[in-house]
Amino acid sequence: MLSAVNSRAVVGLVAAAAVAGVAVLAAGFAWRLFEDPPTYDPNTALSEQCDDVPDDAERITLSRPDGMTLGAALVRPPDARIGVVLRQGAGQTLCEWLPWAGELAGATGARVLLFDRRGRGSSPGEADLTAEPADLAGAVTLLRDRGIDEVGLVASSMGNSVMFSALGHGQVSPPPCAVVAISPVLTSSDTAGTVDGTSMEGLPDNVWVAYEDKNDSIIAGADLIESRADELGVSPPHLLPVDTADHSIGLVQNHDEVREFVVDAIGSC
Repeated sequence: MLSAVNSRAVVGLVAAAAVAGVAVLAAGFAWRLFEDPPTYDPNTALSEQCDDVPDDAERITLSRPDGMTLGAALVRPPDARIGVVLRQGAGQTLCEWLPWAGELAGATGARVLLFDRRGRGSSPGEADLTAEPADLAGAVTLLRDRGIDEVGLVASSMGNSVMFSALGHGQVSPPPCAVVAISPVLTSSDTAGTVDGTSMEGLPDNVWVAYEDKNDSIIAGADLIESRADELGVSPPHLLPVDTADHSIGLVQNHDEVREFVVDAIGSC
């Protein structure tokens, strides 16, 4: 038989193992939440999806020809002449960008549209990166159908592959009045396929690129945009290298000069 001391030791070991097991399960659960966050119905109120919603933000939806409905938000003024379609990065939803979209709308007088990519946020369903260039073009059409004269495109991180692919395939017509690339990632893939934005066909004369200069792959993306502009005979892009490793939304949130740069870009429309 076990002594009282040994019995207590065994009980202690069992308890410790149980605690460790709970910790492992909890960690696994947290990882699953991080990898596969919940989605919302596209008509869910913005205040139920996002913590910080500008007063003039409106929930809208973007219906696609394949039957998918994407959850979106429109930050107005309603009498805007210029519109902006904002294409965020892979792991983000419109919630991360909505507060800054409100700031951008206020600073430029533009109407800003942003939407959740397939399978994330308020766009439940199967993810399909290859469908996203057409989704972006659909957002541009929606703005123009609502009376917008000129549309600028702003993309961050992986969103750049989508934006430049849409331009390269002539899906945005007439061309945007400005293209803004933040932390440009120009090629991206998922299980549905690859989106390659490196051809830069359809590149307009008014391109702006803000990027972190402590990330070699992002620097390479910015350099490629500059070289493609030269090859295509369009105006050289406006470049803003920032002395940081901050990426995507971090580059915008943490650096005043980046926010001012984007305001100037949209103001050039």
